[in-house]
This record gives sequence, structure tokens and C-alpha cells, in this order.
Amino acid sequence: MDSPLSRSSTSSEASSVKSVPGSSASSNSSVEDAGISRRNAANTLSACQCAALKELKSLCRAKNVYWNSGDREGYRIPPSNDDVTLLRYLRARGFAPQAAFKQYSATVAWRRKLALDEMYRTAEISHFEAIRRLMPQWTGRRSRNGVPIFVYSVSRTRPEDLLVTSKQDPTLSNVFLPAEYSTQFVQPLCARMHVDRAMPCAIFIIDLTGVGVRHFWNLRAHLQKASTMATSHYPESVDKIFILGAPSFFPAVWGYINKWFEPNLTSKISVLASSEAKTVLTKHIDIDDLPVSYGGTVPWEYGMSPHLDAEARDMVGSFADNWIEGPIHYVPREDGDEIVAAGAEAAGLRGTVLAKLPACLEEPGAFSSKGGVCV
Repeated sequence: MDSPLSRSSTSSEASSVKSVPGSSASSNSSVEDAGISRRNAANTLSACQCAALKELKSLCRAKNVYWNSGDREGYRIPPSNDDVTLLRYLRARGFAPQAAFKQYSATVAWRRKLALDEMYRTAEISHFEAIRRLMPQWTGRRSRNGVPIFVYSVSRTRPEDLLVTSKQDPTLSNVFLPAEYSTQFVQPLCARMHVDRAMPCAIFIIDLTGVGVRHFWNLRAHLQKASTMATSHYPESVDKIFILGAPSFFPAVWGYINKWFEPNLTSKISVLASSEAKTVLTKHIDIDDLPVSYGGTVPWEYGMSPHLDAEARDMVGSFADNWIEGPIHYVPREDGDEIVAAGAEAAGLRGTVLAKLPACLEEPGAFSSKGGVCV
């Protein structure tokens, strides 16, 4: 199928965060001079990029702009800015510190206004799940380069459900609870198993099979507002987007849709004909990590709990077979990160530790099949 948009390469893209030419010792020194956690930066920044990050951190300190503060599941979080989050905004703005700071500070203000962290931490479980079922869902698997794979079956999203959500929540703040699930749990968990990856992000398979003109038209206002806000407040969280099952009218509406996104995001989108879908997808995703519906072997369907691979199951232990609904936090700890239940149920706020992960090495060592470095 000829796509009306710029097709992204079917080969693995190199990250836009490049290594500086020269020895690894020089790169390591730049990382250390910028005060960057090697676990986050993974020694992939050039000297100029390290300098940009250092300047952005200084701007945040001078203007008292901090992403994290307060308590999370019993752990005190001092005012701080995570390197990985800062790097998202730098990448989105071409490593221009002032431009990145403008976008970053606007997002921090937006999150504070909505009390998004608190909303995620205290979300009522059934309400959270009602919203999550309308959004892209994690399959439990990762791509060849270690990023989580999400699927969004648009035909399973009823416009009337989104209309009710929009009327109850005109700011669409609740719509971003599933996005927080991805950034506060899924992406850091997958990055934990792929420590060399500089930027946690995700692959999205958007399935348009069975979507008619009326269905799309009824969803357009909601999708436009949500997409615009996501571009502003969740930059560089997408690795690739694959659109499958595109209806015949899709080329006609693409010119309308692509105005919702910045060019660097539209360049990551590929529209795949049914005849090429499996071939292209399996260049980025092992067939054993691809759902059966799309030519793989994973017995996962939209609406199911994540179906973890063997490596992830080993890491999270019994939690893999006792998956829970509702929000979940990934909590970094020096003695081993934790997966912690969040959200509210009848008995009150949850805070149970669902899994304790093994301690993670800072320096490259014994790599797992997808790059993890663990004790």
C-alpha cells in the first residue's frame, strides 16, 4: 500500500543520541562531568550533548523547576529532575537547552496543575481500567532493541465511551493515566532489562481493521486533542508507529491527521499493507514477541493482561502470574528496584511491593539477550 506519508526505514534506526567520536574514556568523562547517571545515559552522549544537558539542569535549578517531589509509595522523593526525562525534551528540541527548558517547564506546570502524579497514585482501580481499555495496551513483549510493544485496536474503542469520558473530564487529564502507566512502569521496566538503551520509549501497532468513516469521524476531536497534548507533554516517547488495516479512505484523511504531530514524529510512522505487515514488523520485532493476530506466536489479544517473555518473567518472579489491574509504579532503589502497586481500592491506597528486582550494574557487563546488565 502506498502511504501518503514519509515512510520510516524498515531497518533499525540509530538513536539520534550519538556517541562522540574517539575513545570510550572520553565519552565517559563527558558523562561524568555533566553529572549524568551512567545507568540513564548509557555512555551515548557526545560532549556537546552532555554540555546541553548540564545547561538544562542548571536552568531548572535556577528557575526552581523540578519534575519529582514529595512521596511515592512510602519513599521520600526530593525535588529532582531525571536525566532520561530531561533528555527526552532535549532530543525533541534538537539539544537546544533554552527551547527544551521552555517545553519542559510548561509540562511541569501542566502536571502540577492537574496533580497528575497524585491522580495516578490515587486512581480508583475500576476507573483506571475503564480508561486504560480505551487506549493502547502493552502486550508484555519487547522489540529487538528492547522497547515495549503496545497495540491499539481502534475498532474496539467506542466513540460513545470517549464522549462520556470527555464530558466528565474536559481537560482530558484522565486520558493520560495510561500514558503514565507506560512512563512510570512499563518503559522503565523494559529499560531496566536493556540498560544500554539511552532513551526508554515504545513501539505502537495501530490496528485500523474494521474502522469506518463514521467511526473515525466520531473519534477525531478526541484523538486530535489527545495527540496534540501528548506531543507537547510526552516528547520522544515513541520509537515507531505501525498502522495496519488502514481503510480505503485513510489516504484522504492523513493530511488532516498529520497536522496533529510534529514532523519528527510523523517520520516514525509507517502505513503497512496486509501483504507486507509481517515482513516489516518482524524486522523490528522477533516473531516470538509478536501477537498471533499480526503473524507472530504470542497468544495475546487486545484487552488481555501482558504476556511476558521468559526473561521478564524471571526478573519479576511470581508477579508475572499474578498480574494486577490499576496503576503500578517502578521505583528505583540502590539495593534493587521495586515494582509497587498504586491506586485506590475499598481498603484504601495500595502500596504493596509486587516484585523486587536484582541490583543492576552501572558498567557494561554480562548482557542479557536484549541488553540487560544484572547481578
